[in-house]
Amino acid sequence: MPPAAIADGHYVLVVEGNRSALAITHAARKADPWAGVPTGFHSDWRLAIRDAANALLAEVPLDLSAFAVGAAEQGQGTRVEGCTVREERVGMLVSVPAFATAASYTFTRSSAVGARVEVGGADGDAVRMLAGGGR
Repeated sequence: MPPAAIADGHYVLVVEGNRSALAITHAARKADPWAGVPTGFHSDWRLAIRDAANALLAEVPLDLSAFAVGAAEQGQGTRVEGCTVREERVGMLVSVPAFATAASYTFTRSSAVGARVEVGGADGDAVRMLAGGGR
């Protein structure tokens, strides 16, 4: 078994979309190490980073709690709840480890029956290009 890939810094990704489709629209590369997942944080939403052999390099849970992404919330439009605005449109920053061997970034969420549903992604070259790094 080959040694685990080692991240070289991290990316800050701009993620936009909605419950059905998430996309990486911009990326910034940072030299400092990725801080990791906050202790105890779990989410039904995840970003999986895989290499060309489809081996999992990292899986990062996503905090979409500020957005109206539940199945029952679809089509309700923007809602104001006290001092909080909830809407279906997602726009957020996500910090992930930067792997030179990353070939794909895939967004998934849990379905009502617990299966993983793919809701978007990008290939590794596209993320590196967004971050200004090329291939």
